[in-house]
Amino acid sequence: MSTRLDLPPVPQLRELLLTEFGEKANCFELRAFAMTNLAGDEFARTKRPGIYVFWHEDVGYLKIGKSQTNASKRALEHVRDNTRTKDGAAVQIHMTDMRECPKCHLILVNLDSPRNMHWVLALEHYLENTLNPRIRSARNG
Repeated sequence: MSTRLDLPPVPQLRELLLTEFGEKANCFELRAFAMTNLAGDEFARTKRPGIYVFWHEDVGYLKIGKSQTNASKRALEHVRDNTRTKDGAAVQIHMTDMRECPKCHLILVNLDSPRNMHWVLALEHYLENTLNPRIRSARNG
């Protein structure tokens, strides 16, 4: 399995990283996967601290979050727990529906080293406020 670095949001995310964080952008490794293909050695490399971004080809950014231990595990907990948009949202999104959706992708931005943990916190906050996902983190509003 190979990562999907040809997806439209990947170059955008790289550009945002470089623009906002400069040379610190080198602390992160981007990998993108179809939600229907989350297995293999490449996906196993994402079991580290970092940011996760759910992106849908038709809807755009769905959910952005972070984990200080295992970003891919935390991301998939949203699918398991059926994280969703608030009642009354114009477009209702249920993360459980995204697990087998061929148009949904999981982009993981993992740290290169635990000594850079503080950048995970900054990057999550920056991306959520810049990209405005459909499902916001409760702690950020």
